[in-house]
Amino acid sequence: MQKFAAFLGLLIAILSFPVSAASTNLLFGRGVNLVGNNGYYTQSTTWATDEGMKYYLGKGMRVFRLVFAWEWIQPRLGGDLDPTVLAALEREVDFLTGAGATVIVDVHNFMRRDLNFDRQPKNEVIIGEAQEVSAAHFSDLWVRLAMKFKTNPRVMFGIMNEPHDVDGIKLAATYNTVLKDIRATGATNTILLDGYGFAHDLSWTGQPLGKPLGPLVRDPGNNLVIDVHRYLDDYSAGQKQTCNPGSGATVLVESTEWARANRMRLFLGEFAVAKNEACYKELRDLLAYFAANSDVWTGYTWFGVYAGQKGYHTPDQGFWYSIDPGGPDAQDFSGATPDDPRMKILLEGP
Repeated sequence: MQKFAAFLGLLIAILSFPVSAASTNLLFGRGVNLVGNNGYYTQSTTWATDEGMKYYLGKGMRVFRLVFAWEWIQPRLGGDLDPTVLAALEREVDFLTGAGATVIVDVHNFMRRDLNFDRQPKNEVIIGEAQEVSAAHFSDLWVRLAMKFKTNPRVMFGIMNEPHDVDGIKLAATYNTVLKDIRATGATNTILLDGYGFAHDLSWTGQPLGKPLGPLVRDPGNNLVIDVHRYLDDYSAGQKQTCNPGSGATVLVESTEWARANRMRLFLGEFAVAKNEACYKELRDLLAYFAANSDVWTGYTWFGVYAGQKGYHTPDQGFWYSIDPGGPDAQDFSGATPDDPRMKILLEGP
């Protein structure tokens, strides 16, 4: 009875606010990364508030990438998922998918596991390359997650955020192990895969660091989407508050042509621009590019927002990506604070 009452209360909360009918010609549509939750950046278990999630749902955001650290949700390799963390994750997923959104469950570890997590010094090893953390260990995590979420078709599996400085062939082998084992659970959910080089799209098409991933990876369920992360500065990693002229219309051309030729689908899992007119122009051009290439691009999630979560640090004025009304340290979802100008541009897009 208590569980039913809790579920009923959650359902009433979801249905008690207006949701914009987001018009889009993209399969998944527009959305945001919820970047503060469950330990990865804050080293604590903070989660989006109902008010924060309602704000973004009400603005027409239809896909949410939920980032969290492997070490928090499965503290012991091969062990049970942490019940407190899992319950919070499930509640957030249920809230968003119950409102009609798609959720990406994203393991945000850069293809590493810290053997000294939450302690100093760090002892990060590469998953699938280090003896201590094998592909089987990683697959065990995803089998457990798949068993929890496979009955919800609105949940996508973001296997690993931004592998980097890894062996591409070993990464592909680890991916194939995980894909095979997820599908063996009966899960048919869409799976997102990041390329190496911090999810740079060219690791799928051809890269001097090793063989392209495209021919090496196979999903037995044939429901794969390639997750691309691109920013519009000259570093392409969002570390500068500048945007290269013309980048909005050109930065994704090569990956788009590759995907179309190979009948693959793409998703822009991370991107952002700073607050200046030059970047606003490039952002509009990027959104127009999605609209013109919706046969390949399935959606996009801005990086990132807190939606009521605790910031990376307090104060956190340096987090210029945030489009939370009021900024990361003074979030205000009451409607009294004007929308961020970049939010307004995002809502003009597909």
